[in-house]
Amino acid sequence: MNASDDRPSGVTPLPGDESSGASALPSPGKPKQFGKYLLLEKIGSGGMAEIFKAVVRGAGDFHKVLVVKRILLAYSKDPSFVKMFTSEAQITSPLQHANIVSIYEFDQVDGQYYLAMEYVHGRDLQRVMARANKLGRSIPTDVALYIVGEVCKALWYAYNARDNFGNPLKIIHRDVSPSNILISFDGEVKVADFGVAKAATTSSGEMGGGLKGKLGYLSPEQVLGREVDHRSDLFSLGIILFECLTLKRLFLGRTDLQTLINVRDADVEKRLARHPEIPVEVANIL
Repeated sequence: MNASDDRPSGVTPLPGDESSGASALPSPGKPKQFGKYLLLEKIGSGGMAEIFKAVVRGAGDFHKVLVVKRILLAYSKDPSFVKMFTSEAQITSPLQHANIVSIYEFDQVDGQYYLAMEYVHGRDLQRVMARANKLGRSIPTDVALYIVGEVCKALWYAYNARDNFGNPLKIIHRDVSPSNILISFDGEVKVADFGVAKAATTSSGEMGGGLKGKLGYLSPEQVLGREVDHRSDLFSLGIILFECLTLKRLFLGRTDLQTLINVRDADVEKRLARHPEIPVEVANIL
């Protein structure tokens, strides 16, 4: 994505302006059977997986609507990727919290791995921000603070969660970004996609090297390749709060390299000075 971080509204690509990824519009088509799940429609896709709205049926008239995240077949044959996907399932499945998307099952059908998870009837924050930008409307401060507060609850819970033996997991999401924050039409806020999360019980070697997460929402520690803790997730969440309030990208540069440099330098004060509409109390948090 090539754009400056503070151009006039309608020029700067905001989260959700793109049509790819989890924010893609549903793809209509004939329902298809995948194991015990009936895939109703594709609601997202990426370079490595597809996401479907699905239904599973049981005895009598029982049925449950959920989401199936299915790895593309080519990646299902890659042992290292399968290991990473398995790690996501192992890390996320024990987490039971109102602000975290629940994982129901991890399995494979004819060699194609998938996750079955909670369906959230709503939109991700990326699409909400893009829609607000398109309509020329701002996100109210109290709404932005509510969303961020609910995400904080999820991150606190994940970091303080314990395994079945009582050992602290200290889970760090490492990809806190608008597309991974789901907002239901009932006002619930849930964090999704712990695909690059890391627990204290997972070694660095198991997770692999390289940058994890979307460039514009990384922390300086991630950019510099240093060890990260829960404060890295909070830094990413601070970026999201700024962008909710301003509908401007905080660190996005004209190139990926410039974006990384902007994150590394983290000159937040300079950017806050351009937005006096942000309440002082909120600016102090940022």
